[in-house]
Parts: sequence; structure tokens; C-alpha cells
Amino acid sequence: MSRRQMSPPPQCSFAEVYNALKRMPNQQVDSLITTGGVKFSAKAGLTRDGREYIGLPHGNRIYQDDWGFMTNRMGEDGQRIGHYARPLDEWCSDL
Repeated sequence: MSRRQMSPPPQCSFAEVYNALKRMPNQQVDSLITTGGVKFSAKAGLTRDGREYIGLPHGNRIYQDDWGFMTNRMGEDGQRIGHYARPLDEWCSDL
């Protein structure tokens, strides 16, 4: 599966965003708005096998290898994550 990169690329790394979420109450931020204007929450998570991810609505997740792409690698075609990643990056950049 070929994935499109975010343009422009994120300013913050996955680790910076993940660690910023870890410092928030409940390891979560609730006041973000997607690029389409929908309010959402994002939460730092850890899989049973120890992989870090950013949890998003509808079961979407951003793993480290997904950061900077418009889709993740979940499912056959991936889930759209760019509309969540852009506001997360801006939030992290403003900290």
C-alpha cells in the first residue's frame, strides 16, 4: 500500500506528541478540532506488546511508523489519520 505523506510535514515528532499527551490529565487532550471542523479527543496509549500509539475516535490509532502520513497501516487500505495528525501537531508545537 502506497501512502501519501503530510504536506507540509509535521513540525513535532511522534515522540514529542506522545509525551505531551502523557503529561496531560488522563493522558488525553479533549479540545482539538479536525481539519474538517469536528471536535475530537486524542489519548496516549500502549499496546499489550509495548508499542506506543495515539488513540483517536472510531478506534483509529497513530503509531510511530504512521506519523507524517495521511493514513495509518490498519486494515486493508489504512484509516485516514491526517485530519487528526495536523491539529495534534499544531497543539504540540504551541506547547
